[in-house]
Amino acid sequence: MNAPMVYLGRSRLHRSRANLIQTLNTVAGLRANGVGVRLVLPPWPASHDASETSRLLGISPPVEIESSSLLHPRYGFWPYVLWHRRGLRQSAPVYTRVPEIGAALGRFGIAYALEVHNVDELLTSTAGERVLQHCQAGLVRKLIPISGNGARLLQDAGVAGELLHVAHSGVRPEAYAHIPPFDPAQLDSPRIVHLGRLVADRGLHVFEAVSRLPGVSITIVGGECGLAGATNLPLVPCREVPDLYGQSDLTLIPYQPDIETVATMSPIKLFEALAAGRPIIASDLPTIREVLVHERDALLVPPRDLDAWVSAVERLRGDRALAARLAARTQELVGQYSWQARARGIADALGLSGE
Repeated sequence: MNAPMVYLGRSRLHRSRANLIQTLNTVAGLRANGVGVRLVLPPWPASHDASETSRLLGISPPVEIESSSLLHPRYGFWPYVLWHRRGLRQSAPVYTRVPEIGAALGRFGIAYALEVHNVDELLTSTAGERVLQHCQAGLVRKLIPISGNGARLLQDAGVAGELLHVAHSGVRPEAYAHIPPFDPAQLDSPRIVHLGRLVADRGLHVFEAVSRLPGVSITIVGGECGLAGATNLPLVPCREVPDLYGQSDLTLIPYQPDIETVATMSPIKLFEALAAGRPIIASDLPTIREVLVHERDALLVPPRDLDAWVSAVERLRGDRALAARLAARTQELVGQYSWQARARGIADALGLSGE
């Protein structure tokens, strides 16, 4: 029998960023589906409690994590692979989201699966070149892009379709079960909450235009952005995110075409919006259209057209039946994008079955 899957990451446990959120939730989802997983990360400060990280992310039971000083970017990751190569060859299979780790694994003839978040970067890097060579050599069990558009770009680069499995980002729907349901009456004076950095390529100008509408209030969580009249709150732990969405009446997702990963992204914020059960207005971008259909699931608008964003907000304020229908539709969709459903798809793609 194969040893448990080994997940090798580069996330720093004391820095709660998207890559750590995705990694821990994916491992928790795999374990919930009966797949044995050993998660190994670079070391973290002794003062940091790994179990507390899971708690702050809302993950229960906490994800068990091993650390290794050999698994560190400054060493190129290969010392860990060299030292543990015998055990890694018995894994079923080794899993990573770091191309450099994939390149190191292939260097020692170890089969692996690679989750791909930035296809352009993969296709233009030395590590990515080695990954593509490993695909040809049969060392890559699966490439797992986080969007269908990413899969198409990889196929255009010569990757065989049977090597690809798309796994969008996810959310924990159960964490949002307690927040108040959408109330169309609140659209008289809608509250809009944005979590995370609000800069130009994430739609700062869209929020500026919408903020000028009468009765609209905007809260920015995660730092000052210079938006006049907005309420600014500090960054909060992930487990507090659902409560903030519960204080919102509309969700805006105004990613711009010049954001670095626009062609292949799968933003966690999109799936949080589904779980929150509020009407969504989002940028009409290919990767967003993979999840949302205009006027069925959300209102999709040209990213740079400020008048279109303002009109979409006003449309929902004036058509409460449409707003209620879009809010209800998010609840129908969100189950498809839970972290556990994502992990189940990955496990199936890799031929892993729960014990």
